[in-house]
Parts: sequence; structure tokens; C-alpha cells
Amino acid sequence: MLPKPEILLRWTLGGAFVVLLLKTLAYAVGGSAGFFSDAGESLINVLTALLGLYGIQWTRRPRDREHPYGHGKGDALVGALQAIIVMATAAGLAFTILTGGYIPAQSHAVREVFFLQGGAMSLNLGLAFLLWRNGRRYSSTILRAESLHLLGDVATSFVVLLNFLGLRWGLPEIVDKSVGLGVVIIVGYGSLRILRETTATLMDTQDPRLLERLAAALQAHRRPEWIDLHNVRIQRYGRALHVDGHVTLPWYWSLEKAHEAMKTLEEVLRGELDTEVEFFWHMDPCEPICCSFCEIQDCPYRQAVFEKRRTVTPESLFVNQKGWQPDSAH
Repeated sequence: MLPKPEILLRWTLGGAFVVLLLKTLAYAVGGSAGFFSDAGESLINVLTALLGLYGIQWTRRPRDREHPYGHGKGDALVGALQAIIVMATAAGLAFTILTGGYIPAQSHAVREVFFLQGGAMSLNLGLAFLLWRNGRRYSSTILRAESLHLLGDVATSFVVLLNFLGLRWGLPEIVDKSVGLGVVIIVGYGSLRILRETTATLMDTQDPRLLERLAAALQAHRRPEWIDLHNVRIQRYGRALHVDGHVTLPWYWSLEKAHEAMKTLEEVLRGELDTEVEFFWHMDPCEPICCSFCEIQDCPYRQAVFEKRRTVTPESLFVNQKGWQPDSAH
């Protein structure tokens, strides 16, 4: 049984406090710009974990009259707020390093520093793996963002440990400052990537990979009665997808028969997308223009001979035109 996202984030929050304590002690004992920026990154993880825990609880609320599509968009909103917090904190860390407002390196404290940093890295690595694995299963931006924060934290902790050894072996202080600033830049860049992803979700930017999966599923499970699909749009609400579009069916069918065909279509697509999906379809009646690519063999109202099957592509699903193909674009 999978742990719920809010449980995972509670574990992450508890781990983040422990890691922050370990890294703060490592900085207090060993000093250096590298350990200062590393402890600052752990502070970021505590703040984002707190926000992420609230966000998960918010997005899992059931739909209501004010939110008929549910609260799934909150996942992207909280992810964007997390990214902004990371960028703001990274800017503060960079300013402190550049102005020299940190404890200088105490290179004699190697054993204590390695013990503290090693414990923090091990804990972060385990939590990052757990969050990434479950973030994919739940399609959660919040969980994946937290996982990336922790993986970045592990990598930077390793770098600052090497930096500390280098200082002990006589590397100049400018190297320490450069490592500290490098950590801050990496953290800031990662937050920009998360912000770009969450902004795309909030703006309902079409995910081309989802449209490709939809086209491949329709092509693989083609039914003659699905004469044409077009004007398809996909929106993401947290884990759930909302798909709407136009489906062309025989104009002479009864409403009951057309409804059954739509149910079959939805079952096929839901199985291929392998996530929670809500479909809103507009049923179009076929027109004479459809006869040339309609595969219904016993149609009593055919007005033109069948010419060839139209390939379902992301482009043909997107455009608002029946039977669109590249050669009909003009």
C-alpha cells in the first residue's frame, strides 16, 4: 500500500529539521562559505516542505461548487511558490557570501564535519528516492520538486566536503567562496526549472507528450465508428487530467448508440493514459466530407467512395477541422 502524499511530506519535514540541525552544527564547527551555503539550502528544504505539506492537503480536497474541477491546480501553485522561496533565499545566501558575512573555514575540524555531513547526506538520499518514486506514481509536482531539492542537496553536500578538504590542503579562500556561490547558483537554477514547469501547468500549456500518447492510443485501438476526433484539449489538475474535444459519429445513429460508442472510447483512452481522467466530448454528426475516410462499410447513406484511412496524429487531434491531414492544411 502506497503512503499518502501528506504522510510522505510529514516524513520529509521531520527529516529536513534533522538535516538542518546536522548541517548547522557542521557549519558552526567547520565554518567556510561552502558549509554556510549548504546549511542555507537545508533551511530552504524546511520552508518548502512546510509549504508542500499544506499544498498537498489543499489539493486533495474534493471538488465543490466554487472549484468544479477540483483543487488540483493548487499542486502547481504551491510548486511555484516553493520555487520563488528558493530563489529569494538563494539571493540572500549569495549576498552574504559576497560580503564575507560568514564564519571562516576551521580546517582542523575534519572528523566532526565528516560525521555530521555524512549523516545529513544519507538521510537526504533516502528521502529523495522515496519522494521521486511516489511523485511519479501520484503525478505530483510537489513531491517531485521536493525530491529534486533533496537530490541537489546531496550533490552539493558532497562538493562542499571536497572543498573543505581542499582548504585543509592549502587551497585559497577564493575557492571556498566560489564553491559557496556555485551551490547557490545550482539551487537557483533548479528553482527556475520548477517555476517554468508549474507556470506551464497554471497557464494550461498543452503537453505535447500527452497528446502524442492520446494519438497513439487512438491509432492502435481504432474503431470504424470513431470517424474523426479533432479540437482536442488536455488540461492537468494535479494528478487528474481533463480532456475535451469533438468526436464525429454517424449522423443517423440513435443517441443511445452514440453514447455507448463514447463510453467505449473513454474506456480505451483511460486505460492508455493510466491516470484519473475526466472527459468532456462534443458529438458531431458526420458530413459528406467524411465519406472519403469513413471506414463504416455498411453505411446506407454513403455519398462518396472510401479513399484511405486518415492517420491520427497530435496535429490532427489539435486542429478544429474534420479529417485534417498535412496535405489538407492549405
